[in-house]
Order: sequence, then C-alpha cells, then structure tokens
Amino acid sequence: MANLLQARIHPRWVGGRAGYVYSVIYNGKLLVDHSPQPEGDAARALLARGITGKLTLLDGKTGRSRLVIDIEKMAELTVEEGPHGPRFVKYRKQAVVDRPAVGEEAVA
Repeated sequence: MANLLQARIHPRWVGGRAGYVYSVIYNGKLLVDHSPQPEGDAARALLARGITGKLTLLDGKTGRSRLVIDIEKMAELTVEEGPHGPRFVKYRKQAVVDRPAVGEEAVA
C-alpha cells in the first residue's frame, strides 16, 4: 500500500476579486500561505521537496476529505479564468520583478 499523504486546507475570506485565499498545513507545518490556488501551489511545494504520489486535501475544520490530487500532475497545472469559467492550464512560473535594494536608485 502506498504512503497516505494528507494535508489540511484552511480558507480565509479576504474579499474583493480575490475572495478566498488558502493556507495548507502538511505534517503540522505551514506549506502554502495566502494562495488563491492551493492545490497547485501545494503540489509544487511538495515536489520541490522530492515528495510525489497522491495527496489528500482535508478540510481544515472538519478533517473531511475534500480532494485527492496526483502531486506530479497537479504541479504542472494552474487554474485560469476561461471564456466559460475556470479551467486547468499548463503552469507558467511568474517572473519576479527586480526592485532596487534599499538605498539604491533604479536604473532607467
């Protein structure tokens, strides 16, 4: 029998366009925080640690199973708003904008 990997997912209402953001707790430690797409973010965080297989996401309050994901497959996906509602698309890593360090001026 394969290892049973579980994490707890905790929603938090932030309002506006964002609506809910989520925290994911894995092995008693914060894995993902303030994520609008916790399934993919949790999968990428676990895969970066070399953890693969199936992950059961449990409701943070009730402990009930909410979703089972394949870590390797989910790590490659993200959710994007499509013409007919949300859809899964290939994950594209967001580039971080370089900012000048404190006390430095930006070069134009």
